[in-house]
Amino acid sequence: MTPRTSGAQAPRRHDRRVNRITLATHEWPGRDPAIVAIHGLTSNHTVWYPIADALGGSHRFIAYDLRGRGDSDKPPAGYSLAHHAADLLALLDDVRLDRAIVMGHSLGAHIGVRFATLHPERVAKLVLFDGGLDVRAEILDSLAPAISRLGVEFPSLDKFLELLKGLPMFEGRWNDSLARHYTYDVEPAPGGGVRSKVARHAVEEEVANLQRARLWVWHHQITAPTLLFRAPDGLLRADDCLMTQEEAEAMAHAIPSCRLVVVPNTNHYTVVLGEHPAVTRELAAFLAA
Repeated sequence: MTPRTSGAQAPRRHDRRVNRITLATHEWPGRDPAIVAIHGLTSNHTVWYPIADALGGSHRFIAYDLRGRGDSDKPPAGYSLAHHAADLLALLDDVRLDRAIVMGHSLGAHIGVRFATLHPERVAKLVLFDGGLDVRAEILDSLAPAISRLGVEFPSLDKFLELLKGLPMFEGRWNDSLARHYTYDVEPAPGGGVRSKVARHAVEEEVANLQRARLWVWHHQITAPTLLFRAPDGLLRADDCLMTQEEAEAMAHAIPSCRLVVVPNTNHYTVVLGEHPAVTRELAAFLAA
């Protein structure tokens, strides 16, 4: 199954060596200030195709596979917000960006929050998609389908995609962007089928470290203008959204310069892997300000 691609220019891949590992980095041409985009826990850089396409070259756009994911290196250890922030700093240096617009989804938003407090001079603006706050314990249950696929061999790509289509969070929402994202997610497996490229040991260490993190202590330290998108729909149930309205409002209030935008009819995945006029409109206005 081959996902449809848009008419926008395809990104160019560069493998960049940072902190003794190689990150698979993809860049869309455009004008400065550049955007550097960070994906979520079990995701990869292709989650950003809809956003990059919507921007249409208005900004140089750089997205990369986090360590332990996609085509980036998968060291045996080193999966925490501190490690990712160090990778991002080294990546900015490698692409010769003194400052960038940092954009993150889910775990990527967590990384963006931490990076913006550790290196405020490197962040021109901050865009957070449905993340950047302490995750409630029950939310890990809702992420179980994403985590449980790791290390599992599926008979074929088509069978894998059919399984995903049947999950509650994708029912009636499946699109070409989701198909492209999960097609990139897999690699050939020993038994002749396919399996996720995401290293299970990376996610297990990541989750353990996230459970000990307290992101709320950093929100008030963010100096960059911030745009926060919230997806209100649930994943396995109607009400198991990652970020409640109360949590989003509290986070937006704690960040000194933050605009909260609730994107209707989206969940944690489709807020980025979809085409939503509210996202395009709000993002364009924020970047132009």
